[in-house]
Amino acid sequence: MQGIYFPRFRYVLMALQAAVMVVAALFSIARETTLLVSLRSLFLLLAAYSLSVLFPCTLETLTWLCFGLGLAGTFMGITALAGAACSHLGLDLLAFAIDKPSYMYGLPQVKSYFANPNAFGLLLVFCIAGLIILFTLFRDRVERKGLVVVLFYIVLAIQLSALTLTFSRAAFVALALFVSCFAWLNNRRPSVAPLLLLGAVVLFSRQAFESTNMSEMLIALFSGRLKLWAEGFRLFTQYPLLGTGLGGWFAITGNRLSPHNTYLHLAVELGLAGLTLYITCIVLFMRDLKKVMQKAVTYKFHYTVLSGLYSLCLGLLVHQCFESYLYHGLPLFLFVIILLQPLLREPGALYLFRERAWKEYGGVWIYRKAG
Repeated sequence: MQGIYFPRFRYVLMALQAAVMVVAALFSIARETTLLVSLRSLFLLLAAYSLSVLFPCTLETLTWLCFGLGLAGTFMGITALAGAACSHLGLDLLAFAIDKPSYMYGLPQVKSYFANPNAFGLLLVFCIAGLIILFTLFRDRVERKGLVVVLFYIVLAIQLSALTLTFSRAAFVALALFVSCFAWLNNRRPSVAPLLLLGAVVLFSRQAFESTNMSEMLIALFSGRLKLWAEGFRLFTQYPLLGTGLGGWFAITGNRLSPHNTYLHLAVELGLAGLTLYITCIVLFMRDLKKVMQKAVTYKFHYTVLSGLYSLCLGLLVHQCFESYLYHGLPLFLFVIILLQPLLREPGALYLFRERAWKEYGGVWIYRKAG
């Protein structure tokens, strides 16, 4: 089949996903809970599709999003570090930014404005990735301005320090994958940054050094995730086809902790049918995003942004193996795919009203009015 596949048939996949959600809720043993969560998720799906039509995503908006994330990450990072400093001095100022005053190695664990440090760590992955993409994008312009380069590294150091104090190993893994993939796609230079980030995963599991055998080391490294995964797999085997219905994990097990695996969480609540549809959407989206990226390889601006987006998506896909913070009724990555669909559409329609904005970058996607 010629052309880009996913944008043309995404409505069929989403309609099937919605049908699975409804049927799973109707036949769930926790029907009252699952119906409520399913209706909310259906509303969010409709809202995401409406936003994707009314506010089409372009490469220009992605660069502004990176800039906004950089500012947000810097502000929250400063708040978290200031809270850690106040905690060390015995002051109650900014105590809300601290989760545990003496968490590991005598260091505090920060959460900034979030209820959980892991959620804060995930946001910092987005912010740091946005900073790196922006710096790579405008590197030729700012290399002559030493002050801008110094400011970039200061901001990066603030956010990395805050990420370190979250002790979120899943966030470090996601960031390491993003850095290694982005570096490889852009200049193929070896980088020690991914190795340092992955090394932090072990360092932040101090219990692993105190273990006497491999099983104890795995339990220490995964912080109890193995038990949650075992419980999730047991529940999945009981309802393999359509699952327990959205929200069924908490309603049936009574466990306040999520499975800490988005794919397993979806398999438990929507069964093999829902998980298959979700993975199909991911595979088709990533395939078509890679095609668009490869077509723009000779145009630095477009290729840098697209390769950064592709690398970040890979990091998030791995992050979902260890956390469920991107899962709220449905995986939030699914909504991201929906909102990014305009990037995979015909560029003539996409950039019809943005001709002037792209002229300075080579004019690769400047088209005449259709028809």
